[in-house]
Amino acid sequence: MLTIRQIFQKDYPQGKIVSYKYTSNKYYDVSIKKTETGWQISLEEEKLANPFEKLLEEEIFEDYKNGSEYYIGEWNGQEIAVLVIQQMAWNNTLLIHDLYVTESFKRNGIGEKLMVVAKKRGSALGVRSITLETQTSNYPAIQFYLKNGFELVGVNTISYTNEDMENKEVRIELAYVY
Repeated sequence: MLTIRQIFQKDYPQGKIVSYKYTSNKYYDVSIKKTETGWQISLEEEKLANPFEKLLEEEIFEDYKNGSEYYIGEWNGQEIAVLVIQQMAWNNTLLIHDLYVTESFKRNGIGEKLMVVAKKRGSALGVRSITLETQTSNYPAIQFYLKNGFELVGVNTISYTNEDMENKEVRIELAYVY
């Protein structure tokens, strides 16, 4: 049975490392063309020749997340999901830093339940939107966010490296607007 509970940094004096893994066989190819009067930006779904796999480990209590709320999803006492959200007062939004479900538990509605937590917190805080970032190579996550009412609001072609476009790993920002 799934339970979602808030956790606090003070209860983890040694920190808390979480591993994130995803595999994708599609991506969004980003094209930016300068025109006489502006730019044309497109993101077109493409199939990868070989599946893209990404594995990251992260300390969820990083300093840049100070002021965040941390949630853990547990299945019969086993930690299987993480949600880290932060109210951004300067622009009245709720930022999702992390939303992750362990691979073997994906596609069981757990991510949607975490999204409900984020949407309820955003509503209670009176924010105007929930924002997050992901990569054009993380096709499964993008589809999940779109299914949950998020829309594309930004593109950054050099967020991670100067070769993000060539690496097919362009940062995109998505938002759920209340």
